[in-house]
Amino acid sequence: MLSNTSEAAFSLIPLLLSFYVWKTKTPFIKSTRWLAIGFLMVSLGEVTYSIYALFLGIAIPYPSIADFFWLSSYPLIFVGIAVFLQQFRFAINRKIVTIAISISAVVTGLIAVFLIIPVDSISPDLMTSIVGLAYPILSLGLLFTSIVGILMFRGGAMSRGWRWLALGSILFAIADIGFSYFTATGSWYDGHPFELLFDYGYVCFGLSLYSQLKDIW
Repeated sequence: MLSNTSEAAFSLIPLLLSFYVWKTKTPFIKSTRWLAIGFLMVSLGEVTYSIYALFLGIAIPYPSIADFFWLSSYPLIFVGIAVFLQQFRFAINRKIVTIAISISAVVTGLIAVFLIIPVDSISPDLMTSIVGLAYPILSLGLLFTSIVGILMFRGGAMSRGWRWLALGSILFAIADIGFSYFTATGSWYDGHPFELLFDYGYVCFGLSLYSQLKDIW
């Protein structure tokens, strides 16, 4: 009960803050709109999963409708961050892109060794494999854009918000890798310790939005 209600509650933190920032009509309203819709999809995924677990009384399918909402959120959040960065494209140089790509490539290699190969060998069907691998791969997109933001705004007024965003992306990437692996091995369960990483990630995303709002105004 606690696990399935707390996940949905924590997901409301970035959702409500993104809608608040959107309502304030900041200069970055276009990017905030994408973020708000993305975090709405996250919350819908959490609520759907909770309904499966608490009210329907059936085994939760995998993939499920909740996975559709969760996976849909990643591209939306990615676009929101990309639109924000696009307004500062003059500060993006080859060095920043190279560093971000290098870090992402290293993480991708680790995922390939410790997740893709094991999951591919034990996953019962193709769709389960695709969904399981989609989570960490999409998380890498968020990690890449957050690294670019940190390098762009390092030492500036908005650097703190990007550090929170990067930390949230890292926590989500680790949590997604764990979720995919434990689900493929049949050892994932409600209340798994890795769920805390999602909760902490939601808090970090909320703190990122809050920091950006303070820095803007």
